[in-house]
Amino acid sequence: MARFEAVLFDFDGVIVDSTPVHLAGWAEAYWEFFRAKVEPEILESLVGQSTAAIGALLSNRIGRPEMKSDLVRRKARYVLDHLSDIPMIAGAKDFLKKLSAHKIRYGIASNAPRGFIESALNKHGLHTEFFLGLEDYKFPKPDPEPYLIGAQRLGWTKSDRSSIAVFEDSAHGIHAAVGAGMTAIGVCSQHPPAFLENAGAKACIQDFRDLAYLDENFF
Repeated sequence: MARFEAVLFDFDGVIVDSTPVHLAGWAEAYWEFFRAKVEPEILESLVGQSTAAIGALLSNRIGRPEMKSDLVRRKARYVLDHLSDIPMIAGAKDFLKKLSAHKIRYGIASNAPRGFIESALNKHGLHTEFFLGLEDYKFPKPDPEPYLIGAQRLGWTKSDRSSIAVFEDSAHGIHAAVGAGMTAIGVCSQHPPAFLENAGAKACIQDFRDLAYLDENFF
């Protein structure tokens, strides 16, 4: 019998390998407005946080908090202009099809803006029961609210949510999943297994070609 009855996915770094484009977009926007570079390690430390939070952190960092909205808009335009450079995480499309074939409900709960998620889904010809983006929450990850709303959208009525699997690639996302009482599974697109397990992941996969783990626990 499958261990998990429903699935929620983060999006960036889980369904699509978009993190490099997002980081390049922040670097481009920062340079355009401030003529300054952001160290790669600083950008990488922000992975998993919401767009609004990253915009605030970067604009505050250079002492220009009033530029937050401009920075966010410029970064968003960069990402949409480079949508063709964003591939899917290996095996993700087949895994989604297999979930559908086995009638396992699933959806997306991401800190990314809804417009980006929709554009990327359309680009790759993906269909999901629902997707949630930054505009859908009062408190984004690492708060558990995104995954609690996701459980509601799945029609989940049980008080025990541990049989909802959450695929995440960041510590912020894993903290959100664990806080919602769900089982976090790390996707090692950005970080090694030890990092994600230390954040609370119960297991880790490199990508969705890890059929031994996926078949045993889902089908």
